[in-house]
Amino acid sequence: MTNFQCVLLAGGLLKDDAYHQELLSQAKTIICADSGANEVLRLGFKPDYVVGDLDSLHPQNLEMLKTAKLIRYPREKDYPDTYYALQKALQLGYQRIALLACLGKRFDHAYANVMLLTLPEVRNLDVRILEPEQEIFLVKKKMKIKGQKGATLSLLPLSEKVRGITTQGLYYQVENGTFTQGYPLGVSNVLIEDVFEISLESGLLLALHNKKKKSGNFRFLDPTGYFSGT
Repeated sequence: MTNFQCVLLAGGLLKDDAYHQELLSQAKTIICADSGANEVLRLGFKPDYVVGDLDSLHPQNLEMLKTAKLIRYPREKDYPDTYYALQKALQLGYQRIALLACLGKRFDHAYANVMLLTLPEVRNLDVRILEPEQEIFLVKKKMKIKGQKGATLSLLPLSEKVRGITTQGLYYQVENGTFTQGYPLGVSNVLIEDVFEISLESGLLLALHNKKKKSGNFRFLDPTGYFSGT
């Protein structure tokens, strides 16, 4: 597992306590967006910063947060708590940040958290949304990522055009391709190596890497790369 010196917890669901405890144990700084502090305490850790309107903190946890720096915002504010928590991480100078508990039951919150990756001040940093079985990140000019053969990777354009896309280590190889926003051409590609590479020339490209091998036996049907799973 990649080490992230700064770990930020939003208010979404935690699906695997052991996974999140490992990430928290490696962190130099833990930042919580409001109710994320409840989960950090439950997992046996204490946050360094708690950011937001603080209306979702459990009253019994306030005593345990005396060592944390509480940065309070009004309930009626311009941005969600996770945005302000991420800004705090950037103010502290971190360039590798893990965002946890960002994908909850509400699609609007999950989508807003994913869009944080496109902020101009974030685009060139290693900021990822991490879940036990997937990671979400914005593709940089050239990236090499460890994965697992048979796992899936989706590439979705977040700008009108993403040009000069080239991939290696994927079943559906792309060579100097262009993806257009709204056309899900890059969904559910399959890793054929344990390391894959992506590069691009321009545009915003979102990567959704499902880290575990997809269940079922794939039957590759023809040279164009169409496949089905059983």
